[in-house]
Amino acid sequence: MIRLIDRLLSSRLFLKGISLLVAIFVWYYITADRGTEIVRTVTVPLEYLNVPANMSVSSKVRDVDVQISGARESVFSLGASVASQIDLLGLEPGLHRRPVQTLLPSGARLVEVSPPNVEIELTRIGSRLMPVTFEPPPDLPPGYRLEEVSITPGEVLVKGPVESLSLLENVLVLPTAAQIMEEKDLVLPISLSPDQEMDKDQFMVDPSQARLSFSLVKGFPRKNVPVRLEMTGSPSRDFQVEAVAVDPPEVIIQGPLESVERIDELFLPPIDVTGLSRDLSAVIRLVDPSDEVEIVGDKSVSIRIMLSGKVESRLYASIPVRISGKSIYPGWRVDPSEVNVYLEGSPSDLDAAETRGGPVEVFVEVTNLVSPRIRVPVQHEIRGKGLKLSLIEPSTVTVYALEE
Repeated sequence: MIRLIDRLLSSRLFLKGISLLVAIFVWYYITADRGTEIVRTVTVPLEYLNVPANMSVSSKVRDVDVQISGARESVFSLGASVASQIDLLGLEPGLHRRPVQTLLPSGARLVEVSPPNVEIELTRIGSRLMPVTFEPPPDLPPGYRLEEVSITPGEVLVKGPVESLSLLENVLVLPTAAQIMEEKDLVLPISLSPDQEMDKDQFMVDPSQARLSFSLVKGFPRKNVPVRLEMTGSPSRDFQVEAVAVDPPEVIIQGPLESVERIDELFLPPIDVTGLSRDLSAVIRLVDPSDEVEIVGDKSVSIRIMLSGKVESRLYASIPVRISGKSIYPGWRVDPSEVNVYLEGSPSDLDAAETRGGPVEVFVEVTNLVSPRIRVPVQHEIRGKGLKLSLIEPSTVTVYALEE
């Protein structure tokens, strides 16, 4: 009996029968299921049609769930053929609530869209040219600094909502410490400052990348700062400070970056020039600005204070005009009979001339004058040493001949 069953199971006729039954079962399953309708939910991104020129679109909803029904084989093969769109034709800036339009392939039927309406905001777009800055990574190993930093391009065009553009502080490249330590030029994306509290997706930067070139240097940063000389008092009354020279005019300092950046200049100890009457030269030793910041190299500087003579102008008012020379007329009358005279000189020379009497005398020369009425220049004679005439006012007077 067992042998008979074994022979039956291994016979070709039996195997063909089994194969036929399996084929009939599969065919029945497929044909029976083909007409069955199923429901499927597809998540698709929102698309915007007819976006107004120079406008940006923003919405909290980025995708919608589309529920469709249809035959099993058609529903499961839909994939990317389902689209959800919102038409923005003719809309003005502001908030709008718009229906979602769904496009389906043939053979599919829309059951539901969630959400059916979407709130969007249209914002007017502007542009602004902004410089590209650089922010070194905070975790750069201690003792390293960047020098000769160059960013190309130095400026980019930023487009975005007009109201938000004015609030932008800067755009920058943000390399990581690992990138910096490779010591190679970097091509980095240009981004808004991380401190800016606004939706960064609403802005577009053109170009979107910049090349960062730099030199990685180990050690404290250095800086050139000018050396300043302060003076107290005043030179002798006949002199004034004409120029001050400091050699070298600058020195190099080094120290922690924060400390170095706070120092813009170094001051020498004040020099008292009270009563000084000749040029002064001296060598002064500089002192380190702080415990953290030191001067690199020679700390001695040479200073020279150069003086020049002080020239003062003084007015001598109502100086009488005298008659000088011989004439065919018995006498002359001068109009006006007094003039104002301005003299220049050192304060000491002017004072000395005044102590000896009038520092200047004015006169008109009538020798060889024939006309009884004529306008003549006012001449002068200075009686003080080191003085010179600046102005006579008026410079000419009228003389009238006196008859007997």
